[in-house]
Amino acid sequence: MAKRPASAQPPVPPSEEPTTLPEDDFVASLKSELAKTQRSTTEKDGEDFSHRAELNRRFLQDLWEVHNQFENASIHLTVEPSQTLFATFVEYPEQWMFKESFDFGAVKTIELRDRTQGWVGFTLRFWYYANPEGKYHLRGVFEWCDGESYHRYTGWMRMMSQAVLFDDPEEKVNLREVHRVLKDIVVAWYSAHLEHGPEKFIAHLKEKYPKGASYARESYRA
Repeated sequence: MAKRPASAQPPVPPSEEPTTLPEDDFVASLKSELAKTQRSTTEKDGEDFSHRAELNRRFLQDLWEVHNQFENASIHLTVEPSQTLFATFVEYPEQWMFKESFDFGAVKTIELRDRTQGWVGFTLRFWYYANPEGKYHLRGVFEWCDGESYHRYTGWMRMMSQAVLFDDPEEKVNLREVHRVLKDIVVAWYSAHLEHGPEKFIAHLKEKYPKGASYARESYRA
């Protein structure tokens, strides 16, 4: 008589206790770095930017006045951030006041861009950045287009150059010195427009101020 096959044994239920591996150096160091990043972000959120706010108010007021003087000569400039964000106008463009709701301390870059035909790319720019020690600096540059060239894979590229106007720790910015530099740049820029050519202005920038960054940018970008 044939033997009856043995019945299958029921499966063994998995252990209810999870199996874990001990933390290695990577996990421990990652937790530490993430906690440090969180503390750093929290501290930054609590930083006092009132001094920066006052600097930015001054710069925006100055650059808007430059904008208006150039417009009187049909030289078209734009300000970033836009005047519609930081100003309320009683009578455009000369009678206005700051919007108290605008966060001036949060502005990291301020620009005055030339939009006149043939002058696209000519830009006066200020921005805040942190140095390797974590200290904030304010840098001012004037940027211009040195011509265009065609690249096989990227198409037409605009070649940009910069002159460094100043670069100082944020808390030590000397407004009198900044205004001296601004006056020199603005007068030379204005004169170049009246003479219908940037050559003398570019030569002035190269002769008087240190060379900054040079880079290529797509021609269709402002």
